[in-house]
Amino acid sequence: MKLDKFVLAQNMAFLISIPPQSNLAKLLAFCLATKARGNTTGTKILEMTYELMENPSKLPYWTQEIMGQDLDYTTEEWKALGEMGIKDANEFMSILWHELEDLIW
Repeated sequence: MKLDKFVLAQNMAFLISIPPQSNLAKLLAFCLATKARGNTTGTKILEMTYELMENPSKLPYWTQEIMGQDLDYTTEEWKALGEMGIKDANEFMSILWHELEDLIW
């Protein structure tokens, strides 16, 4: 598969445009802090993440499942999870969707 430079530039521009204190930024920071097990495929992680998009109320369970993929709960993962400040999963994801809609160019 050839990496398209435009796709990379497009994704980088999208990431740069995300406000640092937004729920979207906090969720992405959590994703970057987690590490998947070597035998966990990208397809499996995509399935898990798509399920979250379909059932946003499962956010607390999803974060635990994602953190547990490598069987090692790191300080960085716990810190990123805490910084998300999730009190109500549906509200967190609702705000995230509004933030995402505001970013569409």
